[in-house]
Amino acid sequence: MYQLDTAFLNRIDVFFDRCKEVADYMTDHPETGLQNPLAVSRICAMLEKEGYAITAPCRGVESSFLAVDKKRLDDNGPRAVFMCETDALPEIGHACGHSISSAISLLAALAIRDAYPDLPIRIDIMGTPGEEYPGGKVYLADAGAFDGYEFAAMAHLSDVNMPDTTALASNDHYITFHGRSAHASGNPCAGINALNAARLFMDAMDMWRQHIPRNSQIHGIVVKGGYIPSAVPELVELNYYYRAQTLKELEDLNQKAIKSMQGAALATDATVEWVQQYETYADVFQNPVSRKAVTEIFDAMGESYTFKDVPAGSSDVGNVDQHTPIFHPYICASGGATVPNHDLAFTKLMKSETGYAALRNGAIVLGSIGLRMALEPELLAEIQRRHKEYRGL
Repeated sequence: MYQLDTAFLNRIDVFFDRCKEVADYMTDHPETGLQNPLAVSRICAMLEKEGYAITAPCRGVESSFLAVDKKRLDDNGPRAVFMCETDALPEIGHACGHSISSAISLLAALAIRDAYPDLPIRIDIMGTPGEEYPGGKVYLADAGAFDGYEFAAMAHLSDVNMPDTTALASNDHYITFHGRSAHASGNPCAGINALNAARLFMDAMDMWRQHIPRNSQIHGIVVKGGYIPSAVPELVELNYYYRAQTLKELEDLNQKAIKSMQGAALATDATVEWVQQYETYADVFQNPVSRKAVTEIFDAMGESYTFKDVPAGSSDVGNVDQHTPIFHPYICASGGATVPNHDLAFTKLMKSETGYAALRNGAIVLGSIGLRMALEPELLAEIQRRHKEYRGL
């Protein structure tokens, strides 16, 4: 049976207030997308004071940073990274929980370093902006920021504890159908109806739902559907999201969508064009060995937890998982009450007793993961083997 490390737990108390102050500042100063200068400045100032060397931005990605223990800058041994998500949501702030989750990564890393300055694996800290949009980890991963790490880890907040979760690969199409305007009563035969083309495409995508893999998903809305009923619609714009179990299945779904667009345009004499607005998010591997390791930590803490085995949603952490194994546990911030993420009520939890309890518990979970991976090399090796097998590496 796994037992929590007492030396590490004692250091949680040493750094808790410092990390809580960072979390409160981020909650009070929410920033969105890749524009997170206040959060980055506050976090980096604290880490510099604690003896970290800061590179900001990291790999040229706006509002990112990399923090490395100055005493281990020349350490060429194994290394891992704890991630700090610094962005919030428009209007409702840190309903995503990133202010506390960033502080969890900071608290866990600082407590581990203080308890075990010569840990066999050096743990770096990386700021990863724009998780909600446009996908900061995608840019960082593409730039090689996660290459060479033994694993990457962070905690997310929820209203339940979960040792892991799945996430679907996803991307989007912004679709524009072009027709020709004409008076709908006086001269309709001179028009080309872009709305008819859009309707055919939407019907085609709905027909595909029965014949795509079970975990593939299609979401779409009409952004512009015409200007006035008495004019044949000449411009119609649609916004579609696609999700799938794997990147390969996502590409297949994309091709079905493109053929459906082209067919709808051909059938109505319209023309069509499309663009991808956001980065492609990759799927997350639900590693059974990682899951068991994290459930053992929850058990040692006396914390209840649940499992989420049906994949849903998407995150740029999947793009990190393309390069190295990830840990992504969810920590309860609601004290057991049902409070959904991305709701104003969840924002309020960020400065509550249950939110601060999540900071402490999350740091214990994340730090214990780091210690186990560093001190139990056979466990890490099996996690890495399963990951490579899944990824075909």
